[in-house]
Amino acid sequence: MFQKITLCAKIPSTMLVCTLCNKHSHKISWSRHKKGSSGASGTWALKAQISKRTQKPNLHTFKGNKYCTKCLRVVKTLANIQKETASVAVA
Repeated sequence: MFQKITLCAKIPSTMLVCTLCNKHSHKISWSRHKKGSSGASGTWALKAQISKRTQKPNLHTFKGNKYCTKCLRVVKTLANIQKETASVAVA
């Protein structure tokens, strides 16, 4: 009667994915400052905590699709080239 819904961590949300290169969010290790210092009783005295954080791609919407910054540059240059060739063909 009830359907079991499972969420898979390997498949990213479709909202955070580039439509051209499929770039998506990643989990990275993050530290507030560098590890340890050499003067205070060994290198582990001032060890920074390392935690996981999500790194999201820099996505932009162009003509209804979401592109990362690198793909957006490619798509816009192709769009400008197509516009220029169409205007030259008409003239």
